[in-house]
Parts: sequence; structure tokens; C-alpha cells
Amino acid sequence: MRCNLLDIEGCFNVRDIGGYLTGTGKTVKHLRFIRSGSLFDLTERGKAQLLDLGIRCVVDLRSHREVSIHPDAVMEDTRFSWHHIPMLDHIFSSAGQRTPNTFPSSLEEMYLSLLEESGDDFRQLFELFASSAYQRFIFHCTAGKDRTGIVAALLLCLAGVEEQTIVEDYTHSEELLRDIFSKVDLGGLPRYVLASHAQTMQTLLGNFKAQYGGVQGYLCQIGVTPATQAEVLRKLLD
Repeated sequence: MRCNLLDIEGCFNVRDIGGYLTGTGKTVKHLRFIRSGSLFDLTERGKAQLLDLGIRCVVDLRSHREVSIHPDAVMEDTRFSWHHIPMLDHIFSSAGQRTPNTFPSSLEEMYLSLLEESGDDFRQLFELFASSAYQRFIFHCTAGKDRTGIVAALLLCLAGVEEQTIVEDYTHSEELLRDIFSKVDLGGLPRYVLASHAQTMQTLLGNFKAQYGGVQGYLCQIGVTPATQAEVLRKLLD
């Protein structure tokens, strides 16, 4: 399976989650929800490319510290509406330091704890996605792998995309980020921060089923109403 990679100048790991088939034969709409890495280095041409794609709403999932160090290039650009919904803030903004002890024992543990502890953030995010003010979005974290990957999985699950497709979409990040990660100095941090293995996403999807009866059950539990889910689903499906 090939991912829908987009070439946006000054940005990396930029992908359209559209084009995937659902279990009922429908198709996720193209260019409604785009995932990416940081927009810190986004160029003027890159901005123009996003505008040409109809993107006006930017959702930044990074911590307060990450944003303060590397602010998005669109933050002060009035052509875009920038929304900050920080996730994993307790890890990436903890006393301004990141140490091995700051991190969970595995990526799976990090993902599951994020779902449990950040329900209000995910609810806010889905309410934004459902807003009539915007029809197209780009959402990102720093690498576009973990926080972004979970949001993409939630959207694709809601649309009814089959599990194997969601897993494969997730694993593309490791390949797309290989050159960037080859230059990263981990400084003693867990090596899993560079990975996006199939097992990690399989664990996450299995947790949805076991704990909530599916993604819709999780979204309902955190306060995303059926009406909000239906509106996001309308934007997702062809």
C-alpha cells in the first residue's frame, strides 16, 4: 500500500489520509484531513501550496515548550486559522527537560496513557473538526508520527477503514522519517521514540475494541457527541 505523500516545501511527512477504502466500499475524501510534521520551516511557497489545497485550519498538537522553541510559520499569518491543542505536554514541557525517566516504558504505554489522560483534548479536537467554519484541515506534531498518528488512526477508524490499512498507514512514518532520524542525537532517550512499528498501532486499535467497544465508544466516553461524530464522518466520506 502506498501512502498519499504530499510535497509541501519546508515540511516533511506530509500525507493526505484520503483515498483509503472503508469496509463498506466507500472512499475517504481526498484533501479533507492532512497529517504532517512540524510547520516551523514551512516556506512562503509551502504556505501557498497549502492555500491552493484549500487548507485554512492548522491544528498544532505539540506541547507548549515545543511551540515556544519552534513556532509554526503560520501562527501570525492571517490567511490561516491556527489552533493549539497540546498533547503529551507533561512529557515534552516537563521542567523544560526531557530525560529517559520522563518517558513511559514503551511507545504502546505512551499511546494508551495519552488516550486515557487527554480525553478533553481529543474532544476539543473533534469538535473543531466538526465545525462548519472549516472543511479542510492540516494537523501535526513535531515528527508527525505519534500524536499525529493517533489522530489519523481515530479518523480512519471512525470512517470504517480496515485495521490493516490503518496499521500500514501508521508504519509509513518510520520510512519517511529515516533520513531525519538518522541525524537525531537521542541523548539517552528511549530508542522507541524513532519507531512506528505495526505492533504499536495494533495494540492501540485492540485497546479501542477491548476497552470501549470501538472508536465510537471511546469518542462517546470522552464527550464527543453522536452529532459531532456524524459531522466529522460527513467530511471524511465520499
